Amino acid sequence: MKLKIWHLFLVITILFSCSFYIVNLHFDKFYRVNGINNDNRFFIEKYLSSEEQEYLIDNQISIDLFIDYIEYDDFQLVNYQYYNLLKETNRYQKVEDILETGNSLATRLEYLYRQQAYSQAEILVHNGLELAFLNTENFNFDYINIYTLVKKLYDENDYSYIQDSEKYILNLQDMGYDSLKDIENIMTMLTQAYDQSSLDHLLSATLPADTHIVFDPYELDTLVNEQNYIGEYEPDDLLLVQDIPRVRYTMYLQKDAYNALLKMYADLSQEYKGFLLRSAYQSAQMLSDDEVGYNEAQLGLTIEVTQSELSYQDFAKTEMSKWLEEHAHEYGFILRYPQRKGSITNHAYDAHIYRYVGKSLAQSLYESNLTLEEYQLQNKGE
Repeated sequence: MKLKIWHLFLVITILFSCSFYIVNLHFDKFYRVNGINNDNRFFIEKYLSSEEQEYLIDNQISIDLFIDYIEYDDFQLVNYQYYNLLKETNRYQKVEDILETGNSLATRLEYLYRQQAYSQAEILVHNGLELAFLNTENFNFDYINIYTLVKKLYDENDYSYIQDSEKYILNLQDMGYDSLKDIENIMTMLTQAYDQSSLDHLLSATLPADTHIVFDPYELDTLVNEQNYIGEYEPDDLLLVQDIPRVRYTMYLQKDAYNALLKMYADLSQEYKGFLLRSAYQSAQMLSDDEVGYNEAQLGLTIEVTQSELSYQDFAKTEMSKWLEEHAHEYGFILRYPQRKGSITNHAYDAHIYRYVGKSLAQSLYESNLTLEEYQLQNKGE
């Protein structure tokens, strides 16, 4: 008898559960929606169309993924993932902007890429390129890395870097760089060295056939001459020269070169008086049109020195000049145009001009009696 009662109780429980399930299935279509409650149920029924409600149920979308947007006129449930993708960047202050951008992004990407639309959106948003994609034509996803590099040189709402990037890619291809990976590496160096204006000038210049663009002018061993062009490059770590006798108050050098010169001057002055700095960094604006891009002084690493109260032409015969030739390498400087090297440097011997290349390279060049040109030829094939 007890067994029959237990069976009856089990059957009743099962029937009740099935009935409850069927009733809820029929009368509460949102019961499977995660996060549903009486408050947000009201918003769902008020703001979502019947089609959107069905979409919500069929895809079992959690309420918390879209409830913040539901009251806005531009809200479209199917685009909720785009909204959240943009929101997570913290680049958008207004919900209206998130909705407008998300809707536009979804519409254009789904037209172009269909099932891959959202993954393409992730790439754009991750690189901060979604607005450039929406505001320019001929956006090329293959150039994403290059766009990202060039973008940092432009103002926030200036999307002309898209067209400029494509122009630079074509120019580099004309120079013989066919691999997109090689072009990305080149643009990495160029965007580190040049600003928006100087980069455009550099890659738009018409150069002689035997002249090459210097992609990394910030390197200490950079060679600048008639065959190695740096355009309007300006180093970003220039310091005002102080505590060193000089012909003008406002003279600049790159930080490392300046600090090395301070040490060299301090030691030199213990033995010789009258050290005078005649020339240091020269900007493109200080040079003639023919010199711009071909003058090593633009690097901020080259100095021209002499001894005061002495004829400029006689400096090479002085003990100070001899001391510099023998000891400058200890501070990272090399005599830029030494004797019997004119055919290599294309510059006559000049006891006044020294170039900072760092202690290690300076020591190596001094011991091997090599010029910077010879070093580049041996080590970089230039």
